[in-house]
Amino acid sequence: MLVPVRNVIPSLTRRLAVIGCSVGLFGAIGAGAAQAARTGILPPRDPASNCGAAQGLLSLAAINACRAQENVGPLRLPSNWGALSPVDQGFVLINLERVNRGLAPIIGLSASLDQFAIAGARAGTDPSFPSGGFLGGGAIWAGAPSVVGADQLWMYADGAGGSNLDCTAGSDAGCWGHRNIILWDRPGPPLVAGGGVATAAGTASFAYIVLSGYSTANLTFSWAQELRYFPTKPGPEPLGQGAAAHHRHVAKRRHGRRLLHWRHRSHYVSSPSTDAGPTITFG
Repeated sequence: MLVPVRNVIPSLTRRLAVIGCSVGLFGAIGAGAAQAARTGILPPRDPASNCGAAQGLLSLAAINACRAQENVGPLRLPSNWGALSPVDQGFVLINLERVNRGLAPIIGLSASLDQFAIAGARAGTDPSFPSGGFLGGGAIWAGAPSVVGADQLWMYADGAGGSNLDCTAGSDAGCWGHRNIILWDRPGPPLVAGGGVATAAGTASFAYIVLSGYSTANLTFSWAQELRYFPTKPGPEPLGQGAAAHHRHVAKRRHGRRLLHWRHRSHYVSSPSTDAGPTITFG
């Protein structure tokens, strides 16, 4: 059942909702709790403004400059990056955004969730959700020139004045919603994802779905297996102040296409639990 988050306990509402979960579930030790070091801006905090993409910059260099503003070091891509499919590249970027801030990684891409994401990418909209078998989650979509561009839009241009279709004003509930889904960090079962890429009118369409409590069987891509392609295991990447100042100096240039053509949306879902209890919202 889809539930507009703004209609569920306004004093607690952020962007992701879980319905019918007992409070005890959230008191348990989860995957995210094992990560001691944290860096960067993490939910419920949001960046003060868009970065990089607002100037038409969609590149790894622009992403790294934006990360530096959060005191997060540059992206360090795996040695097999060029051999990965765009879907797998997007998953790697999403997980690097998580682990470089000290959050637990999403464990992998699910074959069944991939189908939902592929359908969303082909339709140019957020993926739909399974009818059950999960606790909660979110889905994101972007029309962007590359998977790097999609990450830039979701993580660093998700506020008012950017290309987020759910954030036309700073007070809109959808502002920074994509980023909050990518950086989801609550106690509970490991996260599993699905990804899809399609092409429409010459523009790539990227869609991902991230769920908690969903089956981890039949993974099409595993973060644990991908770790062999990094020289060291990715983890928190705090950036020194001197390096941060260096990375903040990015030459601004205009891009040939209007940024608003690169759109993105987010979608939230809640699912009833078998345990009776109050509605809990989180983001």
